[in-house]
Amino acid sequence: MSKRTKFVGVALVSGLLLWLTTFSSVDYRFGLVLAVSAIVYILSVWVLFDELKGVEWFTLMVLPVGFALGSGIFANFLPVAIPSMFGRVIQYETSIFLADALKIVYFILCVFCFYGILLVENIFSVASIRTIQLFRAARSANFIFSLVTLLFFFTVALSMKVPFWSIGALAFVSTFMISYVNLWSVDLKNTQYPSVLRYTFGVSWVALLIGVTLSFWPVKPFMGGLMMTSSVYALMGVLEQRLTNRVYLEGLLEYLMTILIIFIIGFLTTSWVG
Repeated sequence: MSKRTKFVGVALVSGLLLWLTTFSSVDYRFGLVLAVSAIVYILSVWVLFDELKGVEWFTLMVLPVGFALGSGIFANFLPVAIPSMFGRVIQYETSIFLADALKIVYFILCVFCFYGILLVENIFSVASIRTIQLFRAARSANFIFSLVTLLFFFTVALSMKVPFWSIGALAFVSTFMISYVNLWSVDLKNTQYPSVLRYTFGVSWVALLIGVTLSFWPVKPFMGGLMMTSSVYALMGVLEQRLTNRVYLEGLLEYLMTILIIFIIGFLTTSWVG
């Protein structure tokens, strides 16, 4: 069996298992998602076993497991019915059908993401040994998958009625895991480990502070998650440039404008009444 075939099989199994968790009782879903995440770890190790070495047993597994956990929990917040669309009220049966269709599309996209993540991790593993042309493209894809994973975690954290310190803790832990892997991938030879660790702590603390702030802000969970994700996006982008000693003014302005636009939209879409 070729490695690509294994990637497809693991992606399909992972997506299917996550989809099946949505049919269980709400009380057991979190535990089932954790179990699926553990299975994703085992399957990822299986398909990447020949290339895994040293710290890669951790760094290459963070994104597959994190994506499985984040997407699985986020799926519980998908609508069970879509009562209206484009200003028109939809019949009950149709609203249920549309919600089910949305859920199916969501998990199909998850399957494609799992496949892409495994490809990226495989490229990282090979790139740590020799230079390959796909490395830059893999880093870009890894960055996107990481941001999507963080968006899942941030949105879930803000959706739950938990104390502000719990939101901050979840923001710190999830950001630390994801940002460390992204900054580590800048130099797979691991010659900048102290800087990577220091920058990772910095990004995580900023995410914690923003998460705590938004816990007191009557912003919608998804919009709040988007605001937090845009902040991490900007910080990681700047720090990645710093690690490569290539900091461009145009890039800094792009990150700054992204944050400003997202936060302005978040402010304007927040209901401050009641």
